[in-house]
Amino acid sequence: PALRRERLTAEATSAEVARRSDALKSALLDSVSHDLRTPLATIRAVAGGLLDPEVDSPPEAMRRAAAEIDEQAAHLSDTVRDILDLSRIEAGEIRAQVEVHDLGELVAGVVSRQRANLADHAVRIDVGADLPPVAVDALFFDQVLSNVLENAVQHGGAGVEISIGTQRPEDGSGEIDLLVDDSGRGVEAAEMPRLFEKFRRGRQGGRGRRGLGIGLSIARGMTEAMGGRIFAEPSPLGGLRIRVRLPLAAPEAAADVPPAASDSMIAFGA
Repeated sequence: PALRRERLTAEATSAEVARRSDALKSALLDSVSHDLRTPLATIRAVAGGLLDPEVDSPPEAMRRAAAEIDEQAAHLSDTVRDILDLSRIEAGEIRAQVEVHDLGELVAGVVSRQRANLADHAVRIDVGADLPPVAVDALFFDQVLSNVLENAVQHGGAGVEISIGTQRPEDGSGEIDLLVDDSGRGVEAAEMPRLFEKFRRGRQGGRGRRGLGIGLSIARGMTEAMGGRIFAEPSPLGGLRIRVRLPLAAPEAAADVPPAASDSMIAFGA
């Protein structure tokens, strides 16, 4: 009887793994089919208009068409990157190249690169210069914060305010929390634990694209690869807070990092 129970348990486990694998494939195909086919259709339509010999497009119209093609191609590139990142995370193949960095400089760099995406939002950055350096992979950090900011833009709502700050954990551990708050509509308590699941799309409150629903899942995988953790909780601004807990650099390594010139307190946007 014991052997039979073990065999039945193994069969049930295999069936569940297969079921979940099929569900994952279905979700991936559903997401990818939209996020690849839609920009491809747009690119073909716009390019077809430019190639039509019977249409005499003025220079300004051609520039607008080229800009549309470039935007859709960038969307395709981002989609493919996200799929590759997720596949590497799922396979356990990502390896962080951890180095010592000034957190304020990292944040400022990401926000600068995201400025176009944040143009319609009031953004405040308050990262003190007296913070100790962090031990992170700069590329992974860039992707994590970019995905979190994109999530706030897409799901927070039109004109949502965004705040980026820091907080030391109460347990006094060798870590620092990067806090990204938004003033959007937030997430219901029951949905909070599922926020980092793959293909989890919240309500589309902003003007962002539909997306695969894997941005926060990728952010979690890359944060954990750096030895950190990521959480979701209600924000004091009324919307969602994403808390990214990062390891601090060892004191002997931190000594080699020059202090920031001044506090990173920046406000811009709507």
